[in-house]
Amino acid sequence: MKVLISGGGIAGLTLAYWLHHWGHTPVVVERAPHGRLGGYGIDFFGTGYDVAARMGIADRLAEHQLPADSICYVDGEGRVTARLERRLLEKVIRGPYLALMHTTLEEALGEAVRDEVEIRYGHRVAAVGQRADGVDVTFADGGDESFDLLVGADGVHSATRGLAFGPEERFARHLGYAMACYPVPDVYGLGPRRVHYGEPGRQTVLYPTGRPGELIALFLHRTADPSVPRRSERPGALRSAFADMGWLTSRLLAEAPRDDLFMDGLTQIAMPSWHNGRIALVGDACGAMTLASAQGASMAMAGGYLLARALHQHDDHRAALRSYEARLRPAVRRRQRRARAFARSLVPETGIGLAAQSTVTRLMLRDAFTGLLRRGYGDTTSILTRV
Repeated sequence: MKVLISGGGIAGLTLAYWLHHWGHTPVVVERAPHGRLGGYGIDFFGTGYDVAARMGIADRLAEHQLPADSICYVDGEGRVTARLERRLLEKVIRGPYLALMHTTLEEALGEAVRDEVEIRYGHRVAAVGQRADGVDVTFADGGDESFDLLVGADGVHSATRGLAFGPEERFARHLGYAMACYPVPDVYGLGPRRVHYGEPGRQTVLYPTGRPGELIALFLHRTADPSVPRRSERPGALRSAFADMGWLTSRLLAEAPRDDLFMDGLTQIAMPSWHNGRIALVGDACGAMTLASAQGASMAMAGGYLLARALHQHDDHRAALRSYEARLRPAVRRRQRRARAFARSLVPETGIGLAAQSTVTRLMLRDAFTGLLRRGYGDTTSILTRV
């Protein structure tokens, strides 16, 4: 079976690997000219780690995990008010845990398929048409080609989903936050820590990337507006949202790039169906959970693996797509539900709420509360234990 995968990120590359592994012919198109650049830190455990181990890349990922041995919460003077040690986090997860840069995982997946799978960078799907026995695709450069299946793995703002299922607003659920991130020079002497500083309605986070002399600055703030500013307006919008914020925030804002500043809303995607004829979706394109879930990358890999496995097990693509969705959808729904609940208290709106959060955090980050912390992280075990 010849399968076009629109999107060369985590879900798309995982799907390509397993399709090739089970004898299909995947073709990946990625609109970025040389693969995706930039990125942010992710928590990686559970199902994602299981899939990575089956692919033989878990050890490589472990060699490139972020050099952070704790997560610290600080006040405006940089004094630590609460600390989550890596030891306790691993106890909460009850299994292997890696802190990675998003691009580290994508690079490992890219290397795993590079010699086996055709990847066309700088390409994107412009139009699709379905027949009983295939999908006709027109690319943005004007070329036409036919495939047995088309899979949209192109993220929360999936163009494939828009072509085959309808506009994003039908499926988007905005969680009430916007985020931005970018690399900054490591001149702050934080050491191997991820540091959080909060004020009512907004939060600044700083952590090492593993590259000498580099940190990631991440900004999160409450907003009812789900729209994302145009690229030229993003630096100004970020400075406005975080004006006069304490700790290191003003120095970090001064380092914001003028171009290519990553900014987005925290948006989940919920759909009545993940497939339409010979077109299917995987990863954030159909089940985005946001960073509030801490499991987006893991579930993207789960989707790629389970979709390829279903196509391997079923001769009929319709049965395969139903099986894939039935297996994965309940797990995605649970994680989305937990992420929505967590997001409500992620960044308190008031000073009283922030003080209460600080007190609870200081009390909870202890071994005695491992069970409650585990509930906060949601389903941490692999959904592939019986697959």
